[in-house]
Amino acid sequence: MRTEIESKEMLARYGIETTLPELAISPDDAHAIVSRIGAPCALKVVSPDIVHKVDAGGVRLSVTAEGAADAWRSIMDACRASHPSARIEGVLVEEMVPAGIEVFIGGRIDPDYGPVVLFGAGGSGVEQRSKPVAALAPLAEAQARTMIDAAFPAPFAGDDAAGRAALTRCLLAVAGPEGMLLNEEIAELDINPIILSGARAVAVDAVAGGVRPAATPRGQAETAAALDARRAKLAGMGALFNPKAIAFIGASTSADKLGHHMIRNLVDFGFTGPIYPIHPSADEICGLKAYPTITDAPDGIDRALVAVASHRVPEVLAECRAKGVKLVQVLTAGFAEFSSDSADLERRMLEQVADGAMRMVGPNCIGTFSARSRMAIGAARYNPAEGGGITFFSQSGTFAGDVVRRAQVWGLPLGRALSCGNCSDLDMVDLLLQAEQDPETEIIAFYMESLRDPGLFFRAAAAMEKPVVILRGAQTEQGQVAASSHTAAMATDSLLWDAALAQSGVIQVSNVDDLMDTLLALSAHGKGQGERLAIFGSGGGVSVTASDAAARAGLTVPALDPATEEGLRRFGIPGTSVANPIDIPVWGLRDGDRYIFEEIINLLKDSPVIDRVVVFVEMGWVLDFMESDEAGLVALERICDSITRARPNGAAMSLALRSSGDQYQDDFVRDQRRKFLKQGVSVYQSTSRAVRAQARLIHGKRVLN
Repeated sequence: MRTEIESKEMLARYGIETTLPELAISPDDAHAIVSRIGAPCALKVVSPDIVHKVDAGGVRLSVTAEGAADAWRSIMDACRASHPSARIEGVLVEEMVPAGIEVFIGGRIDPDYGPVVLFGAGGSGVEQRSKPVAALAPLAEAQARTMIDAAFPAPFAGDDAAGRAALTRCLLAVAGPEGMLLNEEIAELDINPIILSGARAVAVDAVAGGVRPAATPRGQAETAAALDARRAKLAGMGALFNPKAIAFIGASTSADKLGHHMIRNLVDFGFTGPIYPIHPSADEICGLKAYPTITDAPDGIDRALVAVASHRVPEVLAECRAKGVKLVQVLTAGFAEFSSDSADLERRMLEQVADGAMRMVGPNCIGTFSARSRMAIGAARYNPAEGGGITFFSQSGTFAGDVVRRAQVWGLPLGRALSCGNCSDLDMVDLLLQAEQDPETEIIAFYMESLRDPGLFFRAAAAMEKPVVILRGAQTEQGQVAASSHTAAMATDSLLWDAALAQSGVIQVSNVDDLMDTLLALSAHGKGQGERLAIFGSGGGVSVTASDAAARAGLTVPALDPATEEGLRRFGIPGTSVANPIDIPVWGLRDGDRYIFEEIINLLKDSPVIDRVVVFVEMGWVLDFMESDEAGLVALERICDSITRARPNGAAMSLALRSSGDQYQDDFVRDQRRKFLKQGVSVYQSTSRAVRAQARLIHGKRVLN
């Protein structure tokens, strides 16, 4: 690490004001320097081996000339006792800075996230204070201001705006495009504290140094080059979801084996190209001519599925490579996920795809779904036939199959799904880039347990227009046994992950239900701004709990504007509320035999204070007032017809058809979800799910842009 004097010299070159330290190498030097300054001074040990000076006993504050020599001696004694092998150059002496707001700026070239910056309250014991605000570098000026406002929402309003501007300059000097983090040969930087008084920000203590991870992209140009290098190796990725011909290596004549079942699914779903089962002795499998090896099969195979014993995988990949296969999906398990003893086997497997001429999905996965080329995951009858703009990548085979089956039930426009397993070759960054350049993909979703290069992934996602959703497993805090600086101690995986989510606009969900709800909302509405929600239905308790859900999700339920209030007044009858949230019994929403839900919805869509609408229908109450379930379903159909007559433009609308859980109601919800989705309305079984899904469309925004 650089000494404090060297670190402050670097800060000064980038425009950050620092104290003017002098080095005292003896007690007499300390006395002379303090006497010449003529004011109380701070004395701090100077050593490249001591980062946490206070903990080492290496700091004395408000030292006068009379006590300077003794302070020098006590610092040296304490530091030699706490760090006996440290190189100590002397004691730094500088004038005390007047009191003010103490802040902390930390920078780090993180091996996983690349350049990151931390900002928050400073001073001693900084690690024990509230979490700092973090962001991926480089920062734009607006991002720096947003960080300051997040860390200090109160002190920088009104007359304190000059202080906010001073801290903005400091953040950009550290982590802007021309800042030291991206342009100096350092791996870590701590400035703690910067003392802010009015418009003046002075760095009182600073330390920088470390060895930058050589393979970690740092600036925008390096990041762009890293992404371009990955894109260049995706030339054969058309075979991922739209192959011309498939070879299945490890085919089986036994109907209960994977190598038979998967071929049967491809045949039953109607794969659009030829399928070549590879079996050492069989003449045919599932009515298809079989071949002893892929070498013996016809030419033109661009995709292979491999389900052989793990020790055979490297030689099989070599045969595929020689055959000209563009993409191979290794279903076999038993590699790095199985044991450390499999490292050599995995190395030999990866040697076959090292130059990028052939790419590999897996190992340890279950297959691929493509509506266009008719590739099935699981039984063909559970795969959506219509397809659509959603592409889903999953490290879990279970979740890959689950999402495909749910999409078929929901009518969700899922066009592609890939079980990608260990991602030993093609990883999540590659798959993100592939989906970005795929013209058929409109929404990108992932289930991931590991992400090899999160910094590159989130920077790529931030530059994309297509929405990205992540269901993340294995969310554990990374252990840090010995952190060399405040920044290293506080830059935890969870802090940087959350910062990357916020900055990139990637939406994260915590379970499959939330994933499906979010994909439905994105399909119906797309991402967009606006946090003002109107709630309308029949049931005061439901309105109240929906309002609570909105508050927890970061939405507001505002008072309506006078014109909308006036328009709603004619619907007011005893027992109703025409204020937001609007509660009107179903019998108050009829004009003769005609339901008039659309009239209220259109008023809300026209309101200048409403961005989003959630309408709810209590199906149980509707059925209770009917002589039979059949008559109740007819009434519910008429209510839904009324809702469909609402104007499609204006505020995004979700419909909660609150089911009691019986088959009649649940089947009705499924049917209506398909119908309404075609009209840009998302349908849920509860108001809370509808509200949370709407909120994700906003809070997946790029909050630091």
